[in-house]
Amino acid sequence: MKSIRESFTTDAINIKTYQLGEYDNIVVMFSRQYGLIKGIAKGVKRPKSKLGARMQMLVANKIMLKNGRNFDTICEAQALNTFNKLRSNLEKLTYSMYLTEIINAMCTDFDEDFENNEKIYQLFYNALEGIANAGAKAEIFLNVIRFQLKFMTQIGYGAEFQTCLICGCNVSDGAYFSVASGGIVCKNCKHGADVYIGLHKKIREFLIAQQNCQNGEKTQYDELVDENFCEKCFLLLKKYIDSRAPRPTRTLKVLKEII
Repeated sequence: MKSIRESFTTDAINIKTYQLGEYDNIVVMFSRQYGLIKGIAKGVKRPKSKLGARMQMLVANKIMLKNGRNFDTICEAQALNTFNKLRSNLEKLTYSMYLTEIINAMCTDFDEDFENNEKIYQLFYNALEGIANAGAKAEIFLNVIRFQLKFMTQIGYGAEFQTCLICGCNVSDGAYFSVASGGIVCKNCKHGADVYIGLHKKIREFLIAQQNCQNGEKTQYDELVDENFCEKCFLLLKKYIDSRAPRPTRTLKVLKEII
């Protein structure tokens, strides 16, 4: 529930904008303290607007907002990171937009769980920074995969890749990922009408390493995996996330249509 206050300041990353009248926009942001927040950027489309480019999508700002009855008003914005390298590369931009879709669909408006918001904000910020500075496409995937895994864990839907969800055995070979349950089952427990995806041991080891590594830390697999390997892992996690989200993500469909 939204706190009653005259104004407040927070770090926030712009994830979506809506037009409001001729010169104003509503900006949806993920903030460090309050999760998803919305603010009106008044006059942002005027040539001499003080907010201007700071209200573009995928810009991190320190913002001050004034409390309003329906929407807060964005009074000031100081750019912290514009992630410029995202904007000159279609694939980097598209996968970054995919992350905004996940956050917008699965996070809560003005959530005052400050610790949780702080962790999600940092995951999001680090992922955008990593994607922006990525070289090969495999590096883009690595940053997105890490975000997928850690974000789902942070909101209580962490995927299990080590032990069977049904019998609890430590699976070595013959593991199957259950999309509905969000984890692996052994070959003896694979039954029913669930959707199962066979997982090679190396894929599971890679995903476990990415899931458990610290922010900014590299794993032993980062220099070994190629684009095809990473894409398989990404698509597996996308399918799982889509099964948990209120609506499936659509950003990558746009990329495929353009290419």
